[in-house]
Amino acid sequence: MAATDGRGNRDVLIALLGMTGAGKTTFAMQASGNTELKVGHSIYSCTQDPQVVRFDSGGRQILLIDTPGFDDDDRSDVEILEDIGKWMSQQDFFNKGATQLDGLILLHPVTMHRVGGSERRRTRLLQNLLGKTAYKRIVIATTMWERLKNEDDVAKGIEGRKNDIWADLLHNGATYMRHYDNPDSAHGIIRKIIELSEKHGTLEPLIKNELAKNRHFVKTTAGSSVKTDLEADLNRAKTLLAKHNRAQPKKPRATDKVLHTKRRKEHEEWLNEKQTLEKRVERIEARLAKVSSMDWSIFLASCTVM
Repeated sequence: MAATDGRGNRDVLIALLGMTGAGKTTFAMQASGNTELKVGHSIYSCTQDPQVVRFDSGGRQILLIDTPGFDDDDRSDVEILEDIGKWMSQQDFFNKGATQLDGLILLHPVTMHRVGGSERRRTRLLQNLLGKTAYKRIVIATTMWERLKNEDDVAKGIEGRKNDIWADLLHNGATYMRHYDNPDSAHGIIRKIIELSEKHGTLEPLIKNELAKNRHFVKTTAGSSVKTDLEADLNRAKTLLAKHNRAQPKKPRATDKVLHTKRRKEHEEWLNEKQTLEKRVERIEARLAKVSSMDWSIFLASCTVM
């Protein structure tokens, strides 16, 4: 649980999200004033820990917590959901009166223009994990403005995001800010989180309340959404595999050397693609089985704040 100082001011806990290259480490350095900071120190005695940066700001102890998985395109939504479960148990979120986040900072580099399918899916996962009532404690902060020569085109892109991928977050109370790559700007964003927390209370994720009623992740909004996506992925993968099987080329024969070589190559290429598609089906089926059986109690471990 977050500690309190002698004046009764408790620590301020802020989750930091952002894709690779969004500037999370730079933000933490600017906010903490430690230019040699390496985001890698943990306050937990577990093997895979959230990355935490501690520093003082305005007489308050600030803890910036790097949440797991959201910046990794190579990880599946099931793996991220599993990481979130571990992270929540390490933060002691599952117990009444335990650690609560004051807010969440979502960093996004303005140099990234296109909204990809992965980002759209991860944003939806974040929304389903938090629930709409938590959005008022979120600050969406754009970074990398100093790298631009012309802000006009990027500004149009940001407006597009506000009306698209961020629309639901902003409509339900999330705050949009620019981060100008300096300590004053970082502190301003942190002050905004504190202000929002004092106004609306701490951030209590929807998934915490859902798991209190039913310990199975698949019964939560986030878990159910991931399961639905996986079922759609599995149907598409099976359809592709069936279509591929119907297009099986003729097996090579040794009667015509030239034709034999051509058909053998075609058959090998077809077989390789078949194996790739079969592995994809198996991988999705494994993920679907995992999310369907995931139980929050497996994440409860002896993780203590040091």
